[in-house]
Amino acid sequence: MHEKFFEIARSNMVKNQVLPNNVKNKDLIDALLEIKKELFVPTKDMDLVYSDRDILVSHERNIIRTFVIAKMLDKCNFQKDNTILVIGCLTGYTLAIISRLVNYVFGVDNDKNLTEIAVQNINNLNILNCSVFYKKDLSTGLEKSAPFDKIFIEGSVEKVPDHLLKQLKEDGEIFTVIKNKEDNYVGEFIRGLKVESGISIEKFFNTNVNVLKDFII
Repeated sequence: MHEKFFEIARSNMVKNQVLPNNVKNKDLIDALLEIKKELFVPTKDMDLVYSDRDILVSHERNIIRTFVIAKMLDKCNFQKDNTILVIGCLTGYTLAIISRLVNYVFGVDNDKNLTEIAVQNINNLNILNCSVFYKKDLSTGLEKSAPFDKIFIEGSVEKVPDHLLKQLKEDGEIFTVIKNKEDNYVGEFIRGLKVESGISIEKFFNTNVNVLKDFII
């Protein structure tokens, strides 16, 4: 497929999928227009790259449809001086977007192949404010680089582990989808504000994304 085709498709994705979902952050919108998602998607799925569908990249793991990621990131209120951790970063697409919005972003994934692909993608785009690491258990976060201003979990969890809260700065925030065992479909995208040793939850919207099995209790 020609580069011009992808450019038009990317513009249409933002116009027809992202903006109608009330995404307001201009820097985020600009990043979605600039970052070439086709570089992060398996070649066999190029016809889906700017569709409104999830894209399977490994067993039971999808790149979340972009308008949902955009709605999530819009709620994160990233600041230019923030240091961010992305848990479950897959091939690095969300990392590339967030790198345009913050000071530094770390990514972790529990799939060695995907981690290598993400590193290669980030390097190929010459993104200097991003590092990617393999972690056998995603729920452990990335303690060696903590504390973080915000943690973004790219998938759904049953519960935010207490030890992840310890990797946040005071008044730090964690964003994820909470999904109960009983509900196989819909979860709630939430912001968890670190309050002393606990967490204060704010619910934003319902959505359905991959369950990250490392977080299953």
